[in-house]
Order: sequence, then structure tokens, then C-alpha cells
Amino acid sequence: MLGPDNGSVIVTNYSNREWTFSTIYDPKYGSHPVSGHRDFGFIQNSNNSYTFYTRGVDRLTDKSAETLYDLSQKLNYDIPFNIADNLWKSFQTKITDYVNSNGGKASVNSPQIKRPDWQLVKDVINGKKPLKSLSNDCK
Repeated sequence: MLGPDNGSVIVTNYSNREWTFSTIYDPKYGSHPVSGHRDFGFIQNSNNSYTFYTRGVDRLTDKSAETLYDLSQKLNYDIPFNIADNLWKSFQTKITDYVNSNGGKASVNSPQIKRPDWQLVKDVINGKKPLKSLSNDCK
């Protein structure tokens, strides 16, 4: 793939209702711009409709990307994550448009975006802060 975001992924988990891909290093393209995992899947709702979803966690791979991110934060423009968010929103919109234009009924739910505070994660890993400081869901 030509462009600034060359990077490879590999399927790391799958079932008949979901799959996960993870970023990898490969000799041709090197490191992926972000390190992380992305889930795609669907669940059947109680009314027999389906909810399709994407879910992921990413972290910038290299220092140049981190520098760009830090600068973008100062400018109140969340590069590169806003670019990824827009990609996944367009993915959902295109699926919705396809379903609706072919006799189905679909809508896009509001995204749930949570950005980890990586310094806080590091503090928890190093025992400086309790696990509960990451989320109320953590015990």
C-alpha cells in the first residue's frame, strides 16, 4: 500500500460473529503507524435485529508520531486519532447506506470514544497507582 500510513495487520482472533486484527511489524513496510487491535463483530438484539460494531485500542508506534500528536493536542486537533475516528465513522455510514438502499433498515449509533491516559497506565503497571484509578470497572 503506497502512502504515509503503510502498515500491516494480521487476524489474531475470529469466530462466526467477530474477528480481531492486530498491527504487526513486517520487513517490507516496517512498523504500523499505531500499535493496537481492532475488533469487528455483530450481536443479535432481543428484537432479532443486529448491531454491528468496531472496537479498538491503539497507541502511537514511534516518536515522530507522538511528537505530531503532542503538537496537535496543543492546537486542539486530535491527529492522528481523529483521522482514524473518521475512517470508522465512514465505514459505519457506508454499511448503513448499503443496507437502507437495499430494502433493509439501519442506523448509526453514537460512537463511544475513550482515550487512555498512557502515563496513568504506566503508573498502574509500575505499582505507583492502583488499578481502580484506570476505571470504575477495574477492581
